[in-house]
Amino acid sequence: MYYLGIHDGHTATACLFKDGKIIACISEERINRIKEWGGFPKASILELLKIANISPSDIKAVGVSSIFTPIRNIQELESHTLKKIAKYTINFIPRSIIRNRLIRKAFLSLYEMFSYRKEYIKRELENIGIKAKVNFYEHHYIHAFTSHVLSKTRDENLIITLDGSGDLVSGTINIGRRNEIIRISEISNYDSLGEFYMRITQFLGMKPLSHEYKVMGLSAYVDESDKYAKEVYKIFSQFFQVRELDIINKTGCYKSSYLKFFKKKINLIRFDYIAFASQKLLEEIVLQLVKNAIRKTNIRNLALGGGVFMNVKLNYKILMLDEVENVFVMPSCADESLAVGCAIKCAIDDGFPFDNVRTLEDIYWGPYYSKESIEKALSKIDEKEYKIEYVENIEELLAELISKNYIIARFSGRMEFGARALGNRSILANPSNLEVITKINKAIKQRDFWMPFAPTILYEDQDKYLVNPKHHEGYYMIMAFFTKKDAHKDLKSALHQYDLSARPQILIENHNSKYYKLIKRFKEITGIGGVLNTSFNLHGDPIVMTPDDAIYTLKNSKLDGLALENYLILRNLK
Repeated sequence: MYYLGIHDGHTATACLFKDGKIIACISEERINRIKEWGGFPKASILELLKIANISPSDIKAVGVSSIFTPIRNIQELESHTLKKIAKYTINFIPRSIIRNRLIRKAFLSLYEMFSYRKEYIKRELENIGIKAKVNFYEHHYIHAFTSHVLSKTRDENLIITLDGSGDLVSGTINIGRRNEIIRISEISNYDSLGEFYMRITQFLGMKPLSHEYKVMGLSAYVDESDKYAKEVYKIFSQFFQVRELDIINKTGCYKSSYLKFFKKKINLIRFDYIAFASQKLLEEIVLQLVKNAIRKTNIRNLALGGGVFMNVKLNYKILMLDEVENVFVMPSCADESLAVGCAIKCAIDDGFPFDNVRTLEDIYWGPYYSKESIEKALSKIDEKEYKIEYVENIEELLAELISKNYIIARFSGRMEFGARALGNRSILANPSNLEVITKINKAIKQRDFWMPFAPTILYEDQDKYLVNPKHHEGYYMIMAFFTKKDAHKDLKSALHQYDLSARPQILIENHNSKYYKLIKRFKEITGIGGVLNTSFNLHGDPIVMTPDDAIYTLKNSKLDGLALENYLILRNLK
Protein backbone atom coordinates (compact mmCIF):
# COMPACT_ATOMS: atom_id res chain seq x y z
CA MET A 1 0.00 0.00 0.00
CA TYR A 2 1.19 3.51 -0.85
CA TYR A 3 0.47 6.51 1.35
CA LEU A 4 0.84 10.14 0.34
CA GLY A 5 1.76 13.03 2.62
CA ILE A 6 1.23 16.66 1.58
CA HIS A 7 2.28 20.04 2.91
CA ASP A 8 0.66 22.77 0.80
CA GLY A 9 2.08 25.87 2.50
CA HIS A 10 5.46 27.62 2.26
CA THR A 11 8.00 25.24 0.66
CA ALA A 12 5.22 22.88 -0.45
CA THR A 13 6.25 19.23 -0.40
CA ALA A 14 4.87 15.77 -1.14
CA CYS A 15 6.04 12.44 0.28
CA LEU A 16 5.33 8.79 -0.57
CA PHE A 17 5.48 6.02 2.07
CA LYS A 18 5.29 2.26 1.61
CA ASP A 19 6.22 -0.82 3.65
CA GLY A 20 7.73 1.13 6.51
CA LYS A 21 9.98 3.49 4.61
CA ILE A 22 9.96 6.70 2.63
CA ILE A 23 9.87 5.87 -1.07
CA ALA A 24 10.26 9.43 -2.33
CA CYS A 25 9.87 13.02 -1.14
CA ILE A 26 10.17 16.23 -3.19
CA SER A 27 9.53 19.93 -2.61
CA GLU A 28 7.67 21.73 -5.38
CA GLU A 29 10.41 24.39 -5.63
CA ARG A 30 12.77 21.84 -7.17
CA ILE A 31 10.42 21.34 -10.10
CA ASN A 32 9.01 24.82 -10.78
CA ARG A 33 12.37 26.48 -9.83
CA ILE A 34 10.70 29.06 -7.55
CA LYS A 35 12.52 28.92 -4.24
CA GLU A 36 10.30 28.04 -1.27
CA TRP A 37 7.19 28.03 -3.46
CA GLY A 38 3.96 27.44 -1.56
CA GLY A 39 0.68 25.92 -2.71
CA PHE A 40 -0.74 22.55 -3.68
CA PRO A 41 2.30 20.44 -4.73
CA LYS A 42 0.78 18.93 -7.88
CA ALA A 43 4.02 18.56 -9.84
CA SER A 44 5.73 16.92 -6.85
CA ILE A 45 2.92 14.39 -6.48
CA LEU A 46 3.13 13.50 -10.18
CA GLU A 47 6.91 13.11 -9.85
CA LEU A 48 6.45 10.78 -6.87
CA LEU A 49 4.08 8.60 -8.89
CA LYS A 50 6.66 8.53 -11.66
CA ILE A 51 9.50 7.55 -9.31
CA ALA A 52 7.45 4.74 -7.77
CA ASN A 53 6.06 3.73 -11.18
CA ILE A 54 2.49 3.65 -9.87
CA SER A 55 -0.85 5.13 -10.88
CA PRO A 56 -2.99 7.54 -8.79
CA SER A 57 -5.34 4.66 -7.92
CA ASP A 58 -2.48 2.95 -6.05
CA ILE A 59 -2.61 5.61 -3.31
CA LYS A 60 -4.50 4.11 -0.34
CA ALA A 61 -4.74 7.24 1.84
CA VAL A 62 -3.52 10.83 1.96
CA GLY A 63 -2.34 12.85 4.96
CA VAL A 64 -2.40 16.66 4.83
CA SER A 65 -0.70 18.98 7.31
CA SER A 66 -2.52 21.84 9.02
CA ILE A 67 -6.18 22.50 9.73
CA PHE A 68 -5.94 26.19 8.84
CA THR A 69 -4.91 27.01 5.29
CA PRO A 70 -1.16 27.60 5.71
CA ILE A 71 0.77 30.66 4.56
CA ARG A 72 2.16 30.08 1.08
CA ASN A 73 4.59 32.97 0.64
CA ILE A 74 6.00 36.17 2.12
CA GLN A 75 3.16 38.31 0.76
CA GLU A 76 0.66 36.30 2.80
CA LEU A 77 2.45 37.21 6.03
CA GLU A 78 0.29 40.33 5.99
CA SER A 79 -2.44 39.61 3.40
CA HIS A 80 -3.62 36.22 4.73
CA THR A 81 -7.19 36.82 5.96
CA LEU A 82 -6.70 35.31 9.41
CA LYS A 83 -3.44 37.21 9.86
CA LYS A 84 -5.13 40.51 9.00
CA ILE A 85 -7.97 39.86 11.45
CA ALA A 86 -5.51 38.91 14.19
CA LYS A 87 -3.29 41.91 13.53
CA TYR A 88 -6.11 44.44 13.97
CA THR A 89 -7.82 42.75 16.93
CA ILE A 90 -4.82 41.67 18.97
CA ASN A 91 -4.71 44.83 21.09
CA PHE A 92 -8.35 44.41 22.15
CA ILE A 93 -8.12 40.76 23.20
CA PRO A 94 -6.95 39.94 26.74
CA ARG A 95 -3.73 37.94 26.72
CA SER A 96 -5.38 35.35 28.95
CA ILE A 97 -7.77 34.54 26.07
CA ILE A 98 -4.98 34.43 23.48
CA ARG A 99 -3.05 31.99 25.65
CA ASN A 100 -6.07 29.83 26.52
CA ARG A 101 -5.62 26.39 25.01
CA LEU A 102 -9.32 25.47 25.12
CA ILE A 103 -10.34 28.62 23.27
CA ARG A 104 -7.74 27.98 20.57
CA LYS A 105 -8.97 24.41 20.23
CA ALA A 106 -12.58 25.55 19.90
CA PHE A 107 -11.67 28.14 17.25
CA LEU A 108 -9.73 25.49 15.33
CA SER A 109 -12.73 23.16 15.40
CA LEU A 110 -15.05 25.91 14.13
CA TYR A 111 -12.69 26.72 11.29
CA GLU A 112 -12.43 23.06 10.34
CA MET A 113 -16.20 22.78 10.32
CA PHE A 114 -16.91 25.78 8.08
CA SER A 115 -13.84 26.18 5.84
CA TYR A 116 -13.56 24.98 2.25
CA ARG A 117 -10.03 23.65 2.79
CA LYS A 118 -10.99 19.98 2.77
CA GLU A 119 -13.04 20.34 -0.40
CA TYR A 120 -10.21 22.25 -2.09
CA ILE A 121 -7.59 19.60 -1.29
CA LYS A 122 -9.86 16.72 -2.30
CA ARG A 123 -10.69 18.47 -5.59
CA GLU A 124 -7.00 19.02 -6.37
CA LEU A 125 -6.26 15.35 -5.62
CA GLU A 126 -9.16 14.17 -7.77
CA ASN A 127 -7.86 16.31 -10.65
CA ILE A 128 -4.72 14.14 -10.51
CA GLY A 129 -6.83 10.98 -10.23
CA ILE A 130 -6.35 10.33 -6.51
CA LYS A 131 -9.66 9.43 -4.86
CA ALA A 132 -8.29 8.01 -1.62
CA LYS A 133 -9.36 8.85 1.91
CA VAL A 134 -7.89 12.20 3.07
CA ASN A 135 -6.85 12.86 6.68
CA PHE A 136 -6.04 16.34 7.99
CA TYR A 137 -3.60 16.69 10.88
CA GLU A 138 -2.88 19.56 13.25
CA HIS A 139 0.34 21.36 12.35
CA HIS A 140 2.37 20.97 15.54
CA TYR A 141 1.13 17.45 16.17
CA ILE A 142 2.72 16.43 12.87
CA HIS A 143 5.95 18.29 13.68
CA ALA A 144 6.09 16.34 16.94
CA PHE A 145 5.08 13.03 15.37
CA THR A 146 7.62 13.28 12.54
CA SER A 147 10.60 13.88 14.83
CA HIS A 148 9.48 11.24 17.29
CA VAL A 149 8.60 8.37 14.95
CA LEU A 150 11.83 8.63 12.94
CA SER A 151 14.12 8.84 15.99
CA LYS A 152 16.00 5.89 17.45
CA THR A 153 14.77 6.81 20.95
CA ARG A 154 11.05 6.66 20.16
CA ASP A 155 10.31 4.28 23.03
CA GLU A 156 10.30 7.47 25.09
CA ASN A 157 11.08 11.01 23.97
CA LEU A 158 10.62 14.51 25.23
CA ILE A 159 9.35 16.14 22.04
CA ILE A 160 9.62 19.90 21.58
CA THR A 161 8.33 21.80 18.56
CA LEU A 162 8.92 25.49 17.82
CA ASP A 163 8.23 27.56 14.71
CA GLY A 164 6.62 30.82 13.60
CA SER A 165 3.03 29.65 13.74
CA GLY A 166 0.85 26.74 12.75
CA ASP A 167 -2.81 26.20 13.61
CA LEU A 168 -2.67 29.05 16.18
CA VAL A 169 0.32 27.55 18.00
CA SER A 170 4.04 28.37 17.83
CA GLY A 171 5.38 25.58 20.02
CA THR A 172 4.51 22.46 21.99
CA ILE A 173 6.04 20.20 24.62
CA ASN A 174 5.08 16.57 24.42
CA ILE A 175 5.87 13.15 25.82
CA GLY A 176 6.23 10.54 23.11
CA ARG A 177 6.02 6.85 23.97
CA ARG A 178 5.96 4.76 20.83
CA ASN A 179 2.69 5.53 19.00
CA GLU A 180 1.34 7.78 21.76
CA ILE A 181 2.09 11.51 21.88
CA ILE A 182 0.84 13.39 24.93
CA ARG A 183 0.90 17.19 24.68
CA ILE A 184 1.66 18.71 28.07
CA SER A 185 2.08 22.34 27.01
CA GLU A 186 1.56 24.56 24.01
CA ILE A 187 2.72 28.09 23.24
CA SER A 188 0.42 30.54 21.49
CA ASN A 189 1.46 32.15 18.22
CA TYR A 190 1.36 35.52 20.00
CA ASP A 191 4.31 34.27 22.08
CA SER A 192 6.23 33.00 19.06
CA LEU A 193 10.03 33.07 19.13
CA GLY A 194 9.99 32.05 15.48
CA GLU A 195 7.91 35.11 14.57
CA PHE A 196 10.28 37.35 16.55
CA TYR A 197 13.37 35.95 14.80
CA MET A 198 11.68 36.23 11.42
CA ARG A 199 10.85 39.89 12.04
CA ILE A 200 14.45 40.57 13.08
CA THR A 201 15.46 39.07 9.73
CA GLN A 202 13.04 41.44 7.99
CA PHE A 203 14.19 44.45 10.05
CA LEU A 204 17.79 43.78 8.99
CA GLY A 205 16.78 44.00 5.33
CA MET A 206 16.82 40.26 4.61
CA LYS A 207 14.09 37.99 3.33
CA PRO A 208 11.75 36.73 6.10
CA LEU A 209 10.77 33.04 6.02
CA SER A 210 14.04 32.42 4.17
CA HIS A 211 17.13 34.26 5.42
CA GLU A 212 16.92 33.54 9.15
CA TYR A 213 20.02 31.38 8.74
CA LYS A 214 21.92 34.49 7.66
CA VAL A 215 21.08 36.20 10.95
CA MET A 216 22.42 33.13 12.76
CA GLY A 217 25.61 33.19 10.68
CA LEU A 218 26.09 36.91 11.26
CA SER A 219 25.55 36.61 15.00
CA ALA A 220 28.79 34.69 15.51
CA TYR A 221 30.94 37.67 14.45
CA VAL A 222 30.28 39.41 17.78
CA ASP A 223 32.27 38.38 20.84
CA GLU A 224 30.02 37.71 23.84
CA SER A 225 32.56 39.41 26.13
CA ASP A 226 32.25 42.67 24.18
CA LYS A 227 30.98 45.39 26.52
CA TYR A 228 28.62 46.83 23.90
CA ALA A 229 27.30 43.33 23.10
CA LYS A 230 26.31 42.93 26.74
CA GLU A 231 24.51 46.28 26.68
CA VAL A 232 22.59 45.36 23.53
CA TYR A 233 21.62 41.96 24.89
CA LYS A 234 20.36 43.64 28.06
CA ILE A 235 17.74 45.36 25.88
CA PHE A 236 16.77 42.12 24.14
CA SER A 237 16.60 40.13 27.37
CA GLN A 238 13.44 42.08 28.29
CA PHE A 239 11.53 40.87 25.22
CA PHE A 240 10.62 37.31 26.30
CA GLN A 241 10.66 35.16 29.40
CA VAL A 242 9.99 31.53 30.32
CA ARG A 243 7.38 30.56 32.89
CA GLU A 244 7.48 26.85 33.61
CA LEU A 245 6.61 25.29 30.22
CA ASP A 246 5.42 28.51 28.58
CA ILE A 247 7.15 31.29 26.66
CA ILE A 248 5.80 34.77 27.37
CA ASN A 249 6.06 37.61 24.85
CA LYS A 250 6.64 40.82 26.83
CA THR A 251 7.01 43.17 23.84
CA GLY A 252 3.28 43.69 23.28
CA CYS A 253 3.97 43.13 19.56
CA TYR A 254 2.39 40.81 17.06
CA LYS A 255 3.22 40.21 13.40
CA SER A 256 4.40 43.34 11.54
CA SER A 257 4.02 45.56 14.62
CA TYR A 258 7.44 44.20 15.61
CA LEU A 259 8.98 46.42 12.93
CA LYS A 260 7.76 49.63 14.59
CA PHE A 261 8.87 48.29 17.96
CA PHE A 262 12.36 47.52 16.65
CA LYS A 263 12.61 50.96 15.09
CA LYS A 264 11.88 52.48 18.47
CA LYS A 265 14.03 50.18 20.60
CA ILE A 266 17.04 49.19 18.47
CA ASN A 267 17.07 51.53 15.48
CA LEU A 268 20.66 52.82 15.71
CA ILE A 269 22.26 49.60 16.90
CA ARG A 270 24.75 48.07 14.47
CA PHE A 271 23.39 45.14 12.44
CA ASP A 272 25.81 42.50 13.75
CA TYR A 273 25.00 43.35 17.37
CA ILE A 274 21.30 42.99 16.59
CA ALA A 275 21.97 39.56 15.08
CA PHE A 276 24.07 38.57 18.09
CA ALA A 277 21.47 39.67 20.64
CA SER A 278 18.63 37.99 18.72
CA GLN A 279 20.50 34.70 18.57
CA LYS A 280 21.48 34.88 22.24
CA LEU A 281 17.89 35.62 23.25
CA LEU A 282 16.64 32.65 21.21
CA GLU A 283 19.22 30.38 22.82
CA GLU A 284 18.61 31.55 26.39
CA ILE A 285 14.83 31.21 26.15
CA VAL A 286 14.84 27.79 24.45
CA LEU A 287 17.53 26.38 26.74
CA GLN A 288 15.53 27.39 29.80
CA LEU A 289 12.40 25.85 28.28
CA VAL A 290 14.27 22.59 27.62
CA LYS A 291 15.65 22.49 31.18
CA ASN A 292 12.20 23.08 32.64
CA ALA A 293 10.68 20.37 30.43
CA ILE A 294 13.32 17.82 31.44
CA ARG A 295 12.83 18.70 35.11
CA LYS A 296 9.07 18.26 34.67
CA THR A 297 9.17 14.94 32.76
CA ASN A 298 12.52 13.44 33.81
CA ILE A 299 13.02 12.45 30.14
CA ARG A 300 16.50 13.15 28.75
CA ASN A 301 16.08 11.96 25.16
CA LEU A 302 14.91 14.86 22.98
CA ALA A 303 13.18 14.89 19.59
CA LEU A 304 12.98 18.36 18.05
CA GLY A 305 10.88 19.66 15.14
CA GLY A 306 9.71 22.90 13.59
CA GLY A 307 11.52 25.70 11.78
CA VAL A 308 13.19 27.20 14.87
CA PHE A 309 15.33 24.07 15.05
CA MET A 310 16.83 24.81 11.65
CA ASN A 311 19.05 27.00 13.85
CA VAL A 312 22.06 24.72 14.08
CA LYS A 313 23.87 26.81 16.70
CA LEU A 314 20.88 26.55 19.02
CA ASN A 315 20.73 22.78 18.47
CA TYR A 316 24.33 22.37 19.62
CA LYS A 317 23.67 24.38 22.77
CA ILE A 318 20.75 22.05 23.53
CA LEU A 319 22.87 18.96 22.89
CA MET A 320 25.56 20.18 25.28
CA LEU A 321 23.20 20.73 28.23
CA ASP A 322 24.15 18.49 31.15
CA GLU A 323 20.51 17.46 31.47
CA VAL A 324 20.35 16.14 27.89
CA GLU A 325 21.36 12.62 26.92
CA ASN A 326 20.38 12.36 23.23
CA VAL A 327 19.03 14.80 20.66
CA PHE A 328 17.32 13.94 17.39
CA VAL A 329 16.46 16.85 15.10
CA MET A 330 14.36 16.04 12.07
CA PRO A 331 16.45 16.92 8.98
CA SER A 332 15.17 20.06 7.27
CA CYS A 333 12.71 20.32 10.13
CA ALA A 334 10.81 23.37 8.84
CA ASP A 335 7.40 22.88 7.25
CA GLU A 336 8.68 20.83 4.32
CA SER A 337 9.17 17.97 6.81
CA LEU A 338 5.44 17.93 7.59
CA ALA A 339 4.77 15.96 4.40
CA VAL A 340 6.99 13.16 5.70
CA GLY A 341 5.08 12.85 8.96
CA CYS A 342 1.72 13.06 7.22
CA ALA A 343 2.56 10.14 4.93
CA ILE A 344 3.63 7.96 7.86
CA LYS A 345 0.75 9.00 10.11
CA CYS A 346 -1.98 8.28 7.57
CA ALA A 347 -0.44 4.84 7.02
CA ILE A 348 -0.55 4.10 10.75
CA ASP A 349 -4.12 5.38 10.94
CA ASP A 350 -4.94 2.95 8.13
CA GLY A 351 -3.57 0.05 10.18
CA PHE A 352 0.11 -0.05 9.29
CA PRO A 353 2.06 -1.26 12.38
CA PHE A 354 3.99 1.47 14.18
CA ASP A 355 6.83 -0.97 14.92
CA ASN A 356 7.35 -1.52 11.19
CA VAL A 357 8.13 2.15 10.50
CA ARG A 358 11.87 2.39 9.96
CA THR A 359 13.88 4.95 11.86
CA LEU A 360 15.73 7.50 9.76
CA GLU A 361 18.82 6.62 7.75
CA ASP A 362 19.79 8.32 4.48
CA ILE A 363 17.42 10.90 2.97
CA TYR A 364 18.16 10.59 -0.75
CA TRP A 365 14.48 10.59 -1.63
CA GLY A 366 14.41 12.52 -4.90
CA PRO A 367 14.53 11.38 -8.53
CA TYR A 368 17.34 9.52 -10.29
CA TYR A 369 18.16 10.23 -13.94
CA SER A 370 19.11 7.62 -16.52
CA LYS A 371 22.16 7.70 -18.77
CA GLU A 372 19.88 8.47 -21.71
CA SER A 373 18.33 11.53 -20.04
CA ILE A 374 21.77 12.82 -19.08
CA GLU A 375 23.11 12.38 -22.61
CA LYS A 376 20.09 14.25 -23.94
CA ALA A 377 20.91 17.18 -21.63
CA LEU A 378 24.59 17.03 -22.61
CA SER A 379 23.66 17.44 -26.27
CA LYS A 380 22.77 21.06 -25.46
CA ILE A 381 26.33 21.92 -24.37
CA ASP A 382 28.59 23.81 -26.77
CA GLU A 383 31.71 21.63 -27.07
CA LYS A 384 33.73 24.71 -28.07
CA GLU A 385 33.26 26.01 -24.53
CA TYR A 386 33.36 22.73 -22.61
CA LYS A 387 35.19 19.44 -22.77
CA ILE A 388 32.95 16.42 -22.07
CA GLU A 389 34.43 13.07 -21.06
CA TYR A 390 32.89 9.82 -19.82
CA VAL A 391 34.90 8.56 -16.82
CA GLU A 392 34.39 5.07 -15.43
CA ASN A 393 35.89 5.76 -11.97
CA ILE A 394 34.81 9.37 -11.76
CA GLU A 395 34.98 9.61 -7.96
CA GLU A 396 38.75 9.04 -8.04
CA LEU A 397 39.25 11.69 -10.72
CA LEU A 398 37.06 14.18 -8.85
CA ALA A 399 39.13 13.67 -5.71
CA GLU A 400 42.30 14.45 -7.68
CA LEU A 401 40.79 17.57 -9.25
CA ILE A 402 39.52 18.86 -5.89
CA SER A 403 42.97 18.28 -4.38
CA LYS A 404 44.30 20.54 -7.15
CA ASN A 405 41.82 23.24 -6.08
CA TYR A 406 39.24 22.75 -8.83
CA ILE A 407 35.72 23.67 -7.71
CA ILE A 408 33.44 20.95 -9.03
CA ALA A 409 29.68 20.47 -8.88
CA ARG A 410 28.55 16.89 -8.31
CA PHE A 411 25.25 15.56 -9.67
CA SER A 412 24.87 11.89 -8.77
CA GLY A 413 22.17 9.40 -7.87
CA ARG A 414 18.94 10.43 -6.18
CA MET A 415 18.45 14.03 -5.07
CA GLU A 416 18.52 14.58 -1.32
CA PHE A 417 15.47 15.83 0.60
CA GLY A 418 15.41 19.24 2.24
CA ALA A 419 17.45 22.40 2.54
CA ARG A 420 20.89 20.79 2.88
CA ALA A 421 22.88 19.30 0.02
CA LEU A 422 24.39 15.99 1.12
CA GLY A 423 26.74 15.22 -1.75
CA ASN A 424 24.44 14.29 -4.62
CA ARG A 425 23.54 17.87 -5.58
CA SER A 426 26.60 19.61 -4.14
CA ILE A 427 29.46 21.92 -5.06
CA LEU A 428 32.71 20.46 -3.72
CA ALA A 429 36.07 22.12 -3.05
CA ASN A 430 39.34 21.71 -1.20
CA PRO A 431 38.57 22.59 2.43
CA SER A 432 42.17 23.51 3.25
CA ASN A 433 42.35 26.31 0.66
CA LEU A 434 40.95 29.63 1.90
CA GLU A 435 40.97 31.08 -1.61
CA VAL A 436 37.97 28.96 -2.59
CA ILE A 437 35.75 30.97 -0.22
CA THR A 438 36.01 34.15 -2.28
CA LYS A 439 35.71 32.29 -5.56
CA ILE A 440 32.59 30.36 -4.55
CA ASN A 441 30.94 33.38 -2.93
CA LYS A 442 31.72 35.83 -5.71
CA ALA A 443 31.69 33.76 -8.87
CA ILE A 444 29.39 30.84 -8.12
CA LYS A 445 27.06 31.19 -5.15
CA GLN A 446 26.89 34.99 -5.39
CA ARG A 447 25.86 35.31 -1.76
CA ASP A 448 26.57 37.27 1.42
CA PHE A 449 30.26 37.41 2.31
CA TRP A 450 29.79 36.49 5.99
CA MET A 451 28.04 33.15 5.44
CA PRO A 452 30.18 30.08 6.16
CA PHE A 453 30.39 26.93 4.10
CA ALA A 454 30.15 23.42 5.51
CA PRO A 455 32.24 20.26 5.40
CA THR A 456 31.40 16.66 4.69
CA ILE A 457 33.57 14.62 7.05
CA LEU A 458 34.21 10.89 6.94
CA TYR A 459 32.67 9.13 9.95
CA GLU A 460 36.03 7.77 11.08
CA ASP A 461 37.57 11.26 11.08
CA GLN A 462 34.91 13.06 13.11
CA ASP A 463 36.84 12.75 16.40
CA LYS A 464 39.87 14.32 14.74
CA TYR A 465 37.91 17.40 13.73
CA LEU A 466 34.79 17.89 15.88
CA VAL A 467 34.03 18.60 19.53
CA ASN A 468 31.27 16.02 19.87
CA PRO A 469 31.52 14.44 23.34
CA LYS A 470 28.02 12.93 23.17
CA HIS A 471 28.75 11.26 19.80
CA HIS A 472 25.77 12.85 18.09
CA GLU A 473 25.04 11.33 14.66
CA GLY A 474 25.56 14.44 12.55
CA TYR A 475 24.41 12.91 9.28
CA TYR A 476 22.12 15.68 8.04
CA MET A 477 23.81 19.10 8.56
CA ILE A 478 21.29 20.01 11.26
CA MET A 479 23.78 20.52 14.11
CA ALA A 480 26.76 22.91 14.40
CA PHE A 481 29.84 21.82 16.35
CA PHE A 482 32.90 23.57 17.64
CA THR A 483 36.05 22.20 16.05
CA LYS A 484 39.55 21.05 16.99
CA LYS A 485 42.97 22.29 15.85
CA ASP A 486 43.24 19.76 13.02
CA ALA A 487 40.00 21.16 11.54
CA HIS A 488 41.40 24.70 11.74
CA LYS A 489 44.15 23.55 9.40
CA ASP A 490 42.51 20.89 7.23
CA LEU A 491 38.96 22.27 6.95
CA LYS A 492 39.53 26.00 7.36
CA SER A 493 37.53 27.09 4.29
CA ALA A 494 34.56 24.97 5.42
CA LEU A 495 34.33 26.52 8.90
CA HIS A 496 32.73 29.70 10.17
CA GLN A 497 35.52 32.20 9.69
CA TYR A 498 35.09 33.87 13.09
CA ASP A 499 34.16 31.23 15.68
CA LEU A 500 35.56 28.26 13.68
CA SER A 501 32.39 26.21 14.16
CA ALA A 502 31.20 23.73 11.54
CA ARG A 503 27.82 22.46 10.36
CA PRO A 504 29.04 19.08 9.11
CA GLN A 505 27.62 16.17 7.26
CA ILE A 506 29.21 13.17 8.97
CA LEU A 507 29.27 10.56 6.23
CA ILE A 508 28.99 6.82 6.73
CA GLU A 509 29.66 4.56 3.76
CA ASN A 510 26.27 2.84 3.58
CA HIS A 511 24.48 6.22 3.29
CA ASN A 512 26.31 7.18 0.09
CA SER A 513 29.03 4.77 -1.02
CA LYS A 514 30.11 6.72 -4.13
CA TYR A 515 30.45 10.02 -2.28
CA TYR A 516 32.28 8.20 0.51
CA LYS A 517 34.66 6.73 -2.05
CA LEU A 518 35.40 10.22 -3.41
CA ILE A 519 36.31 11.64 0.01
CA LYS A 520 38.26 8.53 0.93
CA ARG A 521 40.39 8.99 -2.19
CA PHE A 522 40.78 12.71 -1.41
CA LYS A 523 42.08 11.70 2.02
CA GLU A 524 44.59 9.30 0.44
CA ILE A 525 45.91 12.16 -1.70
CA THR A 526 45.88 14.97 0.88
CA GLY A 527 45.60 13.38 4.32
CA ILE A 528 42.34 15.35 4.87
CA GLY A 529 39.23 13.40 5.81
CA GLY A 530 36.66 15.82 4.45
CA VAL A 531 35.72 18.21 1.67
CA LEU A 532 33.96 21.56 1.47
CA ASN A 533 30.34 20.90 0.50
CA THR A 534 27.84 23.60 -0.41
CA SER A 535 24.52 23.25 -2.19
CA PHE A 536 24.53 23.12 -5.99
CA ASN A 537 22.58 26.24 -6.93
CA LEU A 538 22.97 29.90 -7.67
CA HIS A 539 22.00 32.21 -4.82
CA GLY A 540 18.21 32.61 -4.78
CA ASP A 541 17.62 29.43 -6.81
CA PRO A 542 16.49 26.09 -5.36
CA ILE A 543 19.03 23.27 -5.31
CA VAL A 544 19.24 21.71 -8.77
CA MET A 545 17.10 18.68 -9.50
CA THR A 546 17.46 17.72 -13.17
CA PRO A 547 20.45 17.45 -15.54
CA ASP A 548 19.14 20.56 -17.31
CA ASP A 549 19.16 22.45 -13.99
CA ALA A 550 22.74 21.35 -13.42
CA ILE A 551 23.91 22.51 -16.84
CA TYR A 552 22.08 25.84 -16.48
CA THR A 553 23.88 26.47 -13.19
CA LEU A 554 27.23 25.53 -14.72
CA LYS A 555 26.72 27.96 -17.59
CA ASN A 556 25.63 30.80 -15.31
CA SER A 557 28.47 30.49 -12.83
CA LYS A 558 32.22 30.15 -12.93
CA LEU A 559 32.39 26.57 -11.73
CA ASP A 560 35.50 24.80 -12.96
CA GLY A 561 33.47 21.77 -13.87
CA LEU A 562 30.49 19.52 -13.38
CA ALA A 563 30.33 15.79 -12.74
CA LEU A 564 27.03 14.68 -14.23
CA GLU A 565 26.94 11.06 -13.06
CA ASN A 566 29.95 9.60 -14.92
CA TYR A 567 30.30 12.48 -17.36
CA LEU A 568 32.87 15.12 -16.47
CA ILE A 569 32.33 18.55 -18.03
CA LEU A 570 35.26 20.97 -17.77
CA ARG A 571 35.57 24.48 -19.15
CA ASN A 572 37.92 24.76 -22.09
CA LEU A 573 40.78 27.09 -21.23
CA LYS A 574 40.93 30.11 -23.53
